[in-house]
Amino acid sequence: MKRMTMVLAISVAIFFAACGGPAREARLMSYNVRNCLGLDGEVSYDRVARVINDAAPDAVALQELDSMTTRYPEQDVLRNLAERTGMYPVYAASIDYRGGKYGIGMLTREKPLSFRRVALPCRSEPRSLLIVELPDYYYCSTHLSLNAEDRVSDAKIILDEFAKLDKPAFLAGDFNAESDEEAMRALREGFEVFEKRGGNLTFPANDPDIEIDYICRYKRARSAGEVVDHRVIEAVVESDHRPIVADVRY
Repeated sequence: MKRMTMVLAISVAIFFAACGGPAREARLMSYNVRNCLGLDGEVSYDRVARVINDAAPDAVALQELDSMTTRYPEQDVLRNLAERTGMYPVYAASIDYRGGKYGIGMLTREKPLSFRRVALPCRSEPRSLLIVELPDYYYCSTHLSLNAEDRVSDAKIILDEFAKLDKPAFLAGDFNAESDEEAMRALREGFEVFEKRGGNLTFPANDPDIEIDYICRYKRARSAGEVVDHRVIEAVVESDHRPIVADVRY
């Protein structure tokens, strides 16, 4: 009996080693916070942080973040949210703006192993892809151009960058594109765009009529994973976008 138990234990260990270990789950969130400027004209880091804390994500892709600009004097928006959520901040400045920076970011429960910014050229305002490496997966934030042609070009750059990654990898952000646009068709060549349970609309927050915020998984990465649940959070005043949350297994 002991011999059979030992054989079974060894077999299980070999199986998990071959598969890369047992399946794991993560809760991923994306939120265009508009510098925490609500639809009521109030800037409140506390209430945006409350939305994040209530969702309890492992990682949050964030867009529209000022850092030390004169628009929000002496304020680092991402740092303010990190202090209120207890998460690690990673910032990627896209442009110099009003004496400081403006760009995108990420908050994570685990300390990132590495991160890097990839420039996404746009004719009106440069954009970014932020690639954050966590122990078991990559989570990436972006905010695509308002110009449709630029979004298509940016999609190709993003696909090229994800082809270099060696773990399960996920992309999220404000894509400024509805689901049937050319940029989204280009992204679907390499990504599964998660469907949202209970409705897809994310903008404007108080009465959404379009879907432009997404969480996706890269289909070609090793142990790519699957979505368990994905939904829009009903936050109607904290920003002009509603946040989205996906539970993924990889």
